[in-house]
Amino acid sequence: MTAHVITDDAEAVAVASALADEFRAGASAREAERRLPREELDRLSTSAPTNVP
Repeated sequence: MTAHVITDDAEAVAVASALADEFRAGASAREAERRLPREELDRLSTSAPTNVP
């Protein structure tokens, strides 16, 4: 899986906001089931604002 390279600040904020919304949706269930957020971490590592050049 290749990480997306974010090209500017506005894109970084948009990606971070979208990921936050996505992750928030399942957070209560993950917490209640005591599951580690493995899929979310994978998603974060490939599409996150951490990939800003």
